[in-house]
Amino acid sequence: MKLSSDEVRDIALEARLILTEDELAAAVGYINGFLDMLDRFNELDLEDVEPFCFAETMECPLRDDVLKPFEDRDAILRESAHVERDYFKVPRIMED
Repeated sequence: MKLSSDEVRDIALEARLILTEDELAAAVGYINGFLDMLDRFNELDLEDVEPFCFAETMECPLRDDVLKPFEDRDAILRESAHVERDYFKVPRIMED
């Protein structure tokens, strides 16, 4: 599967990226190289390979998620360039 320049440009616009022609050409080459690499997986004989545990169940030996507060919240806020009052300011990505 290969993507055309127009398809990559459309994907970039959906991601709110504006690419120059040189950047677009590089992105097309990079993405198509990656897709070619993924196509090589179709050549593998996976008949006797058991699925990874996530394919069947979530009963894997993973750690539990534990909510922990930051050690020094004020220092983190002080060092960030995007702080408004006591909150991180993030750019708006959705329109009203």
